[in-house]
Amino acid sequence: MHIGIVGLPFVGKTTIFNALTSAQAKTGEYSSSKEPNRAVVKVPDSRVYKIAEMFNPKKVTPAEIEYIDVAGMVKPAEAGHGEKEKEAELFSHLRGVDALAYVIRLFRDENIIHPLGSINPLRDMENLDLDLTILDLETIEKRMVKLEKSYHTTKSPEERREFDLLTKCKACLERGVPLRDVDFMPEEIRLLRGYSFLSFKPILIILNLGEEDLSEGERLEKDFSSKLKFKHSLISAICGKLEMEISQLEEEDRASFLKELGLKEPAKNRMISTSYNLLGLISFFTANQNEVKAWAIPSGTKALRAAGTVHTDMEKGFIKAEVINYDKLIEAGSIHHAKEKGLVRLEGKDYIVQDGDLIFFRFNV
Repeated sequence: MHIGIVGLPFVGKTTIFNALTSAQAKTGEYSSSKEPNRAVVKVPDSRVYKIAEMFNPKKVTPAEIEYIDVAGMVKPAEAGHGEKEKEAELFSHLRGVDALAYVIRLFRDENIIHPLGSINPLRDMENLDLDLTILDLETIEKRMVKLEKSYHTTKSPEERREFDLLTKCKACLERGVPLRDVDFMPEEIRLLRGYSFLSFKPILIILNLGEEDLSEGERLEKDFSSKLKFKHSLISAICGKLEMEISQLEEEDRASFLKELGLKEPAKNRMISTSYNLLGLISFFTANQNEVKAWAIPSGTKALRAAGTVHTDMEKGFIKAEVINYDKLIEAGSIHHAKEKGLVRLEGKDYIVQDGDLIFFRFNV
């Protein structure tokens, strides 16, 4: 799963990226690089390690999310030719992500001038969404022109439906409604996914605080949320500068520093988990003597598709799934005791996998 990090210049976007990923990407200037920063992080989940204690595997693999940090955005309506080309290339990297993280600046620093002249988080949020709207409208209008020309020749019902759907999307965007907030029919959603519209993606709003506002994080989240008109979004407050410093420390020093601050864990853990929830993901586990692994799947996934996530052969030759949920496994103390107590059950291909399921797939190829 991939999350693209976007924001205006000088809002601490790459600082947030470093805080989340423990990377050391260059911060402090408006990057001219065409290539985004990329890093994969492990989703915090103690369950995978608890299961590993029972199986003593050679390898333990948590679920993962990739974060992609592109350069600060320039408003398409105001950008020069060179900037438009650069922004088009940057956004080509974002088309393939599953969600977007908007970095909104709340920290105050006289040495770092806000590109719009003042700290105004709601304005910045609306500007970011407007930028995505403009880019999506450009894509829609180009496609509609092609469809209109083609339909005169083909009279294709599929092209007519696509044109009508794009007309609906265009009208919504022109009214200032992002596509993520529109109630589409299931067949419309399937068609829209092929376009990878940016305003259709769920968003994580990251409020980048100054150290002086650390204790106000929860209140600021609630305050911002009450003013926000967008659906399908989650909000998380973090002091990017402090969290980046924490992420660069050695494990022992990190623990001591967190203790001094009165924190149990870095705020990045909560934010990574929030990213996971934003994507509507759950985790199931597989286990053997070689590896215990957490797998990320969309909520509502059936056992057959989950098997294919592990290996295509498992999906093709699926027979049954042996399933036990994490809580019952821990209560039993071991998979052996769980089987003795009849807690491991057989499920078919249409079983809806639940978060925390440990699954052993039976298959034949």
